Amino acid sequence: MKEVSDKSQIVDGKRKRVMSMNGVMSVVTKELLREQKTPVPKVQKTIVKKQDYNKKVIEKQQCKNDKRVKITKSALKELIQSHFIVVSDNEEAMIQSSKQFKNSLVEKKQINSSSSDSHSDSSSSSSRFLMFKYIYIYKYIDNYMNQTLMRLTLTPNKMIIDPDSQLTRISNKLIIDRGNMKMWESKEKFDQSFQPRKIFGILGIFEVSGKPVLLFIEDADIIGVMEGWPIYQITKVGYADKKHQEPDHDIFEKDQLEKVKNLFINTFYFSYGIDLTSQSNYQHNRFWWNNNLCKMFPSEWQLKIIQGYVGIFQITLRNLSQIKYCLISRRSFYKGGSIRNDTGIDTDGNVANYTETEQIVYMNNEKAKQILCRGSIPLFWQYNIFNNSIVISQEDPKKALNKHFQILLSNFIKIHFINLVDDGSQLSNQLDRYLTESEQLSIYKFNFKRAFLNNNKDLDSINKFLEKINEYIDFSSSLGFRQQNIMRINCYDCLDQTNIVMTKVAMMGIQKILQSFKVDILEEFNAQNLYIDLDIPSIHNIHPFLLYFKSKWMENGDQLRLIYKVGQQNSDLNQFYKNMVEEKQLKEVIHRVLGFPISESQANENIMMLERTMKKRENEYTQLLQKSVYVVTWNINAHQPNDKSLYNQLFQFTTPPHIVAIGFQELVKLNTLTVVGRQNRDVIENWKQILYNCLNTKAKYVLAAQQVMVGTFILVFVQDDEKLHISNVKTEIVKYGFGQSLGNKGGVIIKLRFYDSNICFINVHLPAGQKSNDDRMAAFDYIHNRAELNQCDWVITFGDMNFRINLTQQQVVASIQNYQNIQNQEQKEAILKHLKEYDQLHLEKLKSQFLKQFHEADIQFLPTYKFDIATEIYDTVKKRVPSFTDRILLKKIQKVAIHSVEWYDRIQGNFQVSDHRPVGCLIQTQVCEIDKKKKENLFRELIQLEEDEQFGHQYFPKIQNIKNFEPCTKYRQRAVQQNITLKPDKELLMKLCDPEFE
Repeated sequence: MKEVSDKSQIVDGKRKRVMSMNGVMSVVTKELLREQKTPVPKVQKTIVKKQDYNKKVIEKQQCKNDKRVKITKSALKELIQSHFIVVSDNEEAMIQSSKQFKNSLVEKKQINSSSSDSHSDSSSSSSRFLMFKYIYIYKYIDNYMNQTLMRLTLTPNKMIIDPDSQLTRISNKLIIDRGNMKMWESKEKFDQSFQPRKIFGILGIFEVSGKPVLLFIEDADIIGVMEGWPIYQITKVGYADKKHQEPDHDIFEKDQLEKVKNLFINTFYFSYGIDLTSQSNYQHNRFWWNNNLCKMFPSEWQLKIIQGYVGIFQITLRNLSQIKYCLISRRSFYKGGSIRNDTGIDTDGNVANYTETEQIVYMNNEKAKQILCRGSIPLFWQYNIFNNSIVISQEDPKKALNKHFQILLSNFIKIHFINLVDDGSQLSNQLDRYLTESEQLSIYKFNFKRAFLNNNKDLDSINKFLEKINEYIDFSSSLGFRQQNIMRINCYDCLDQTNIVMTKVAMMGIQKILQSFKVDILEEFNAQNLYIDLDIPSIHNIHPFLLYFKSKWMENGDQLRLIYKVGQQNSDLNQFYKNMVEEKQLKEVIHRVLGFPISESQANENIMMLERTMKKRENEYTQLLQKSVYVVTWNINAHQPNDKSLYNQLFQFTTPPHIVAIGFQELVKLNTLTVVGRQNRDVIENWKQILYNCLNTKAKYVLAAQQVMVGTFILVFVQDDEKLHISNVKTEIVKYGFGQSLGNKGGVIIKLRFYDSNICFINVHLPAGQKSNDDRMAAFDYIHNRAELNQCDWVITFGDMNFRINLTQQQVVASIQNYQNIQNQEQKEAILKHLKEYDQLHLEKLKSQFLKQFHEADIQFLPTYKFDIATEIYDTVKKRVPSFTDRILLKKIQKVAIHSVEWYDRIQGNFQVSDHRPVGCLIQTQVCEIDKKKKENLFRELIQLEEDEQFGHQYFPKIQNIKNFEPCTKYRQRAVQQNITLKPDKELLMKLCDPEFE
């Protein structure tokens, strides 16, 4: 039996065969004709123009009508639906029904085989057709369900992950050393004596009790196909230990691993061809749940997974147009626990249960989509699980609110805030107090509880309310539209009520999308407003699109409820506390997965408030100290030190700085021997000693840290008087050469704590070449992502960045000659300004949000590359374009700011031993110094206040109605009048609460 395909897709240059319903029809038709001994009709193929071939080959099949056999597409669809659970004529429906089909396959075969022999020939053909149909669909499903995406092989010393390059777009094997968990990519073949296991992907490395464990996706279901790529739902997670000789994990470790495995099951999704964490308007890692787990992996191995929901369906409209609908809900990991542990907003503007829902519609080669979002009420509040009440903090939420809205406004022009909280409630009143309408914010209120009072669902009132916002609902489209308005919907828990309203808002968006696709809404759906038709309860009088749409949104709501509510309210006390404990443990597991610090403060909101108060009052126990840092970078072109007086010229400062950072590139010649072989320790020690001696002619310095990677070398010296203030020194290397496996290119990193500020020095050597700018930017991003800079106060990145000037060699040389020949300073500055305008780093900063975070002092010197050796003449051999390749960049991360760049220049001296010239920078900065005694005293004071407040909440209400309460009240009043710090006599108060106390 031959397979006929009427649709094929090109993926990574290889044809991927996909059988459509037309393909099924063709095969079935041929099978029936063969059974009836009828000649198979010829098939005419029409191929589109050559230039469209690489995108998709479209084959139009035209079978001649046969008088004895006539099977239409609708007949085939009806036949399949009558005997098999398929709701649509597309591959997604078949995949979604795969489990039911497999379970019923044997039963169906038995039914068919037991058919009466008295049936007519046509019945016999139908029976044979059904048998054939089951065989075909089973094979079709297996094409997806039984694909091997990856194979994991565990040997005594290695973990080998071998991907299918066509299905995953990953070209190389990944090797992980089971001794130190280091990893690298390889194309080599390995020992086949070990049995591999089929897996679906790698989640990353998780540490339990300090032991790294590889987490992988052991099983997953395909829930649909988007743009030719399957979307998977994780159903099972496995792990592999560091070394198989080690003893088994103890009970605690096993429990932690089981919780992590359970976390990722059923509510997480991924795809190898579609980035589910982002929509095209912007990208944000807050939806990438395993980001921390896979950050050490090569970029193509960093599989992005989301928590939330994905649903897909496809139907045929009356005009025979195919319409595919995709619903994606991605939940942020910030405050990503359950409602018992995560509510409200934090100081960074992140709200609990923040979920971005994206609906995408494909029709006639066009694509349109709409973004909606929901999230917890953006105030500082908690849910009291014991008495089912809300506790609102007195902390001012204005700044947090502004940050929250700025996050949304960074991608949309206007926010439409739809508030479903009851009028007159605490939360509603608090929102009214802090929320005010503006050009960028519109506020709509709807009392949902009143509309559904006593189970009387007043859907008309919802529809009338939604009519007010209909004109503001828009979308993005391949036809040229861009969504400008974002609907931000919330109720008390952002679940059921929000889902009802959001479903209707989404359908309003769908109606506008379909109208933009020229679909006649009235003719197709027999309705003017589709969001009103959603209220029709009977499935017999509703359009199939609306039926499936409602189904997907109901599944979406159920999934989000499952995630956020976790353990439902239970009247049984034991079950109640069991749920509460499990959810706190779940939150701890989430924080471990995300790499957030784990402490009791995260299980106790009161302690979190305490930490915020300590942060606000840090000026009471910290002071800012003025310090100086000197940085020098030089590509030494494998020069070996000889004339020691030459290197004194590198340190051009009058007052010795507190820290000196030196970065060299091309310490040795970059060839196979030096890149792959061992480091030349003699060269390293020689340079280190010479630089140490040179520095100590200025002041007394000691070496704080060093790191080397092939030819990239960094040293950080600190004044001897300051060495006791250096702590937490860490060094790293980040390889970028040859697929991030070799150190001829990359970065060396030193992180240290100076007083109580964290500083990071990164010496980089980026890819060379006039036309390699994209590769340079990729290397720059990769190095900084691997450096993990979140805990740093500021970063200094320097080195041979290899950015070039986008002009010809003749143009740049002519400009340099003009600069050298004129005396007028304004004309000199004009020449430099012209060169800088074509500098690749300058041009990249104009379009890269990441680069804009880096500051570089104004360049007031000529290009530092490339010179003929032993001359001051720019390259006359290969005539490379003179460029500003050697740079020093500064980035502030925390609030401690770089005070000023005092000096930034090309270092003058006889440096003709290299084809580069060194660059130096003197920075005046501020560092924090914490008075630990003052901090401890403040902390104890706040703890005491917290204890007294909690004690007061517990006992003062109990003594308000007893006869001994009056003297206690007078005591408190007198204390206030005399400005006396009140320290409650807890023993007395407890006695006062005793009814028998006289």
